Amino acid sequence: MNPAFCQTVGLTDDMLLGKNVRFIYPGADLTDIQNTLADSTVWQNELEYRAPNGTSFWFHTNITQNGDNFIWVQMDVTAQKEESFRQINNEKKLQSILDHIPAYVFSKNRKGEYTYVNHMLAALHALKSDEVLGKTDYDLFPFQAAESFEKNDRTVFEQHKTVRALEDGGRDEYGIERCYLSVKCPMENEQGEVDELLGMSIDISEQQRLEKALWASQEKLNSILDNMKARVYIKDTDLRYTYANEELCQILNMDRTSITGKNDFDLFEPETAVGFRTTDQEALKTKQKISRMETSVDTQTRTKSYYWSVKVPLLTAEGDVHSILGISTDVTEQKRLEQKLQANERQLTTILDNMKAHVYIKDTSYTYTYVNADMCEYLGKTFDEIVGKTDAEIFGESVAERFHQSDTQVFNYRENCTSIEKSRHYRTGKSCYFLSIKAPLINDVGNAHALIGISTDVTEQQRMERELRKMASTDVLTGANNRRHFLELCEKEMDRAKRYGHNLSLIMLDVDHFKHINDTYGHATGDEAIRSMTKLCRDSLRNSDVLGRIGGEEFAILLPETDLIGAWQIAQRIRQNTEDFAFDTGQGKIDGFTASFGLTGLLEKDQNPDDLLKRADIALYDAKTQGRNRVCEKID
Repeated sequence: MNPAFCQTVGLTDDMLLGKNVRFIYPGADLTDIQNTLADSTVWQNELEYRAPNGTSFWFHTNITQNGDNFIWVQMDVTAQKEESFRQINNEKKLQSILDHIPAYVFSKNRKGEYTYVNHMLAALHALKSDEVLGKTDYDLFPFQAAESFEKNDRTVFEQHKTVRALEDGGRDEYGIERCYLSVKCPMENEQGEVDELLGMSIDISEQQRLEKALWASQEKLNSILDNMKARVYIKDTDLRYTYANEELCQILNMDRTSITGKNDFDLFEPETAVGFRTTDQEALKTKQKISRMETSVDTQTRTKSYYWSVKVPLLTAEGDVHSILGISTDVTEQKRLEQKLQANERQLTTILDNMKAHVYIKDTSYTYTYVNADMCEYLGKTFDEIVGKTDAEIFGESVAERFHQSDTQVFNYRENCTSIEKSRHYRTGKSCYFLSIKAPLINDVGNAHALIGISTDVTEQQRMERELRKMASTDVLTGANNRRHFLELCEKEMDRAKRYGHNLSLIMLDVDHFKHINDTYGHATGDEAIRSMTKLCRDSLRNSDVLGRIGGEEFAILLPETDLIGAWQIAQRIRQNTEDFAFDTGQGKIDGFTASFGLTGLLEKDQNPDDLLKRADIALYDAKTQGRNRVCEKID
């Protein structure tokens, strides 16, 4: 062996000469090598050598036979091998990230066909990832949404540039408008041509609606502050302005941006600035609210104006002062302004206390620093009994833990958070659902020192949504599945039966002489006959069977994992129970209440529910023409 080999494996030639090859490559199949060389001149493969210290080396090995000797020529490919392992691991990590990222990630070709989708996008359509590949947006989304997506796709392919856009997703099956924030970028091949695009979309439908509501709320608050007949301002610990309301801006004849970052010596004449600074420094030092009269000298006329100023230090959770909030009211016309201020304060309190929502502020330790009257009433506690308490002390540990998930997001990411939160009413004990919008309150160094929350009771909306979903899929008269929902369930059961090779049967039935019942006894009796037919069917069905009313007096029954023999027996049982059934109309009992049945089973050629329904309908027609009150089947 040459020195390069010895150096690589960390052994000397004295340690290797005379040793069997298995000493270095204990896992090598020497019989395979000899058999290969017997049929060929060269054996090629990769061999792993594991050094005594545990380090692995990989060699690309060529072995040739020269008489009774074998010549081994090896190239160290350890680096390439490790790089290959890293690439495989990176690909696995990337796939895991893409499948767990809270966004829809995908790629498409120029035909608009999906060539990759992550798990979240596949789950959106209740499909597996492989089932989405090859489909286009027109196969998966409403037509209007697909057109919107395609327009941005064309821009990527035609202009070779990344597109960032809000895309209209149309209405979903519950009638909710969907909107996606999408980024789509071109992917070039080796020739520099764009043959695919890579995209990521985030569903921001709820976020947009709630951000508009939060923005409107913030605008109202700003409007209140800007219309107060007092100077409202905030200064940092260096006594530089970080906020000034409209009143102060007008007095200084400057806009808010120009005031921010300046101190009193930059804005007022020295005598005024010294007086302001003295009060501010006292508030910083004592960490106490300071209330006193301050004077301001007009630089032009040298006239004095008098202000009753309140300086409030704003504290962090650790008790350190991070800002000073100041409210300075012109008391030259004290009585008028006091009345105005009191009116404004009452208005603000009335607005907050009459809002049909919980308004509250919590600091970073999840301790309430403010709650409005609506929240006090909900909890059955006074303001003082709530403020200073934590969520755990008020709601209990389990509820507090749920609340803290969104609270933590607000504090950590300094961004708004919207969520549905659940708690129990203190008096009724009933579960209530609230749409909670939480926004961070940021201090002068950019940290969230508190959050403000607005929680609106959406318990009734939640109930109505559930009812709407039920109404959208349920026949009002009978409570059975309506035609549209029955066809949806039928399509899913057909897919499942074909995928797993299970039986699937369908029964169609029609109440005999239903028009005669309506004409003779009235529509109320006809409705009772339909409800009775529904109950007779349900009494003979399993929980897994699907019953639907698909016409006036026409029903369909889907029987998963049931062959024609089983379906025939069920149909006969329902038919016999119907024949034996009689109900009181108020004008006497209806006897001879019968129904006709047609049944069929799933065939390999069936593509959609209509194929099953058509055959069952033909069988039902045969039952009608053969005298009614019977079961007929059609199997091809």
